[in-house]
Amino acid sequence: MNPTSSTEDYLKAILLEHEVERGPRIPPGRLAERLGVAPGSVTAMLKSLAVRALVHYEPYGGVALTPEGQRIAVAVLRRHRLIELFLVEVLGMDWSEVHAEAERLEHHVSERVLSRIDAVLGSPSVDPHGDPI
Repeated sequence: MNPTSSTEDYLKAILLEHEVERGPRIPPGRLAERLGVAPGSVTAMLKSLAVRALVHYEPYGGVALTPEGQRIAVAVLRRHRLIELFLVEVLGMDWSEVHAEAERLEHHVSERVLSRIDAVLGSPSVDPHGDPI
């Protein structure tokens, strides 16, 4: 089953928070802040992700990605960063406006199109911020 946009958003948020925190588990409150949702919504989603073996979740203990959750999160983040770079480098959009566009597009672009974007951009390994693609 393909993950929903919401599932992808949560997995990506966990990955990004892990990059900042550098700890083994991310507190659910941090995810609520990052995603702009209520803590109860985060708890419900984390339970659902745990049932699908995408995260390891312990109430009051935090959350960590499973290998499958990590795989999905890395793929979503790669799509996001390639799309941002494409919007700036090829379409000439300003960096200040591409994040929101990439947030929408990252869930809908096919692997075929993403492969073409990657080729057009010369298969970059990092985005202009220095973050890995």
